[in-house]
Amino acid sequence: MILLGLAACTPPSMRTVPRVVDGEVEHGAFVSPYAYEWFIEGEASANQGRHDEAVMAFENATAAPAGDALLMSRLAEEYELSGDSRRADRTLAAARRSHPGSPWVALAQGRIHQHRDEEREAIAAFIRVQELAPGWDAPVVAMADTLVASGRPERASAILLEYLGFSSHPGSERARRSLLDLALRRGDAETLSLAIALDPHSTPAARDRKAGKLALENGQPAFAARALSAAPASPENVALWLHALFRSGGRAEVASFLRNSDGQGLGDWVERVDLLLKIGEVERALDVLKSITPSPKVAYARGRALLIDGDYAAAAAAFAEVPFGSASFEAARLALAACSTAQGRPGAAAEALSQAPHDSLAVRQTLAGIYLEEGRLRAGLRLFDPKRDLERAALAALFERAGHFEEAAAYYAAIRANGLEEPGLGARVRAERLASRGHLRAAIAVLDRWTVAAPDDLYARVRLVELLAADAQVEVAHERGRRALEVIDAPQLRAHLIAVLERNSRVK
Repeated sequence: MILLGLAACTPPSMRTVPRVVDGEVEHGAFVSPYAYEWFIEGEASANQGRHDEAVMAFENATAAPAGDALLMSRLAEEYELSGDSRRADRTLAAARRSHPGSPWVALAQGRIHQHRDEEREAIAAFIRVQELAPGWDAPVVAMADTLVASGRPERASAILLEYLGFSSHPGSERARRSLLDLALRRGDAETLSLAIALDPHSTPAARDRKAGKLALENGQPAFAARALSAAPASPENVALWLHALFRSGGRAEVASFLRNSDGQGLGDWVERVDLLLKIGEVERALDVLKSITPSPKVAYARGRALLIDGDYAAAAAAFAEVPFGSASFEAARLALAACSTAQGRPGAAAEALSQAPHDSLAVRQTLAGIYLEEGRLRAGLRLFDPKRDLERAALAALFERAGHFEEAAAYYAAIRANGLEEPGLGARVRAERLASRGHLRAAIAVLDRWTVAAPDDLYARVRLVELLAADAQVEVAHERGRRALEVIDAPQLRAHLIAVLERNSRVK
């Protein structure tokens, strides 16, 4: 009876089941439907940058008695990202005690060190993950991100190439994507070609097309034009090639192609009109549109043409024809606001935007710009959630336009550099993160590459001058600043650059 009583008091062994997690088959604790539902909710919130909501969802998931390593690890990460480092440490410590050999726990530990800019500790943790789960690409990608953030992109490329060269693991697509992004940021054509060639499903023609598209998206139009010139002449490839030619300074070549081909090979009329507007052929674009059956898309394109031509009243009338619910409605409202702003009617611009969905970041950014022009900076700042990366970027840009350059740099530095699609934003974020840790030379290199690709980004050019001066590169800073001053009209930015140059002259 005593033995039976002791047996009854002994907790049952944890039920384990095979499951697929992040592409991996593993044996883990059985997860109840209740916990699984909350776990999915937490991941969805985390992917959208809503880390407080993710924490609450994961806490609800842990209410079910599973003791799962993945769940505890994700909860620790989200505590860290939501700003509660103490709870992150406590949860991670509990996970280590319960699951000392779990790669998920080691991965979470590395990511938390990475978030705290503890480079050595992060890399050590990621190496531990590789030992525990040799096939995973997550620790390799995370290690490469850590090396890039610390100013060692060459070492990051070498690690990714080594992993991809010896890995036949199906989950290595993330590592290849990371290598592609890194090669594009550095302008490394050789590594880019290697990364594309490592795709087992690609063909030579597809590689040319993909290389061109990636280069164009990442601010390297000349490289894109060269890659696409060898690609098969499909409508998509021809359009990409022409866009790349235009962006690399080949406006005459684009105009000649459109004049001689009469649009053949471009497919949809949208591409032809878009290219005509880019090269300033407004009349020809309007002639093309007259032959197209009227639709919301045609009305929006006509409005764009009239706006470029400076006919704000006619452009506004065209944009007003785009009905609510159509795919072009939001873009038309934004353009209608631009027409009103150009005519000195900020109230009408705000009214045009009031009809657009206010969960749109583009709408809120435009509205914030109107508030800023009216001297209502605080009202503009209140439109954004500083806990979300893309909204931090909007705040940084707004602070820059308002002349609060230190605040702008701080917001850029607080954005996570991973997964940013817009190349200019990615360059600013990487540069400010490096500068905030004292890696001035690496930050200068990032901005130097970006400003060569995008000389019209005047804020980035001024920030580059500031960093050059801070790194005691006096002569270079003065020359870059003098050239930038010739093209800057914005009063706040111009005054800031003059102040930087004056300080630089005194140092000289």
